[in-house]
Amino acid sequence: MMFNIIDQVFTAIFGRTGKDFVNALARGADDVYDFVYVRVLGLPFIVLGARQTGKTTLIEWLRQNVASMDDFSPAPTPPGGDAVGSFTSFIGDESLRLKPTRDVGGEYEMWETDWVELFREARPRGIIFMIDHTDLLKQKDAFNFLMNLIEEEKESQRGLRAVLVLVNKSDLWLKTTSLDKLMNGYSNEVKRLHNQAERLGYKAMIQSSSVATGVGVRDAMSVFFNAIRPNAR
Repeated sequence: MMFNIIDQVFTAIFGRTGKDFVNALARGADDVYDFVYVRVLGLPFIVLGARQTGKTTLIEWLRQNVASMDDFSPAPTPPGGDAVGSFTSFIGDESLRLKPTRDVGGEYEMWETDWVELFREARPRGIIFMIDHTDLLKQKDAFNFLMNLIEEEKESQRGLRAVLVLVNKSDLWLKTTSLDKLMNGYSNEVKRLHNQAERLGYKAMIQSSSVATGVGVRDAMSVFFNAIRPNAR
């Protein structure tokens, strides 16, 4: 009787998710916790990376969930970034509520300001760090800044569950090199990332994609969001 009442209330408020909530409640506390994050509150994550690596395009891909972003040409992200509200996106075989908080730029002067402020504000469960095949030294600097940020911001790192290094623009580099060869230029950073991940208790991942063409994005996002949800599937 009580479950029927709860079912009616949540269905009235959330629609179909009301029935999902009641089913989760019956399965246990872990599923309820997972449900609240992935269907109601939103999974908090942030997207960082040096300029023009595809951060804004990835957020828009998640929001639209389309096959290709070839026609999307965003303007440079302004200082302070652009607020991004929570939205629902179809990831893997289910709809997830995502909470990226803000889209921030990748210019060097934004790292100490916008990146730090976003990390403190969002307290993310996951970070997507985007690189590509260009400007190796600048992107190595950004990579190391990210790991310094995680190390130094003790409060904001507490909920961190995964860092995905997303090597973007594979449509431009995959014909002449491989992911392993491209990442050879980041050997010290990758070693540092895995050491930090083991010490702080988050999962470190590296995957390739072309957000513009859609190649590899769905798989990478499925792995990432599964890693940061409370009850991985």
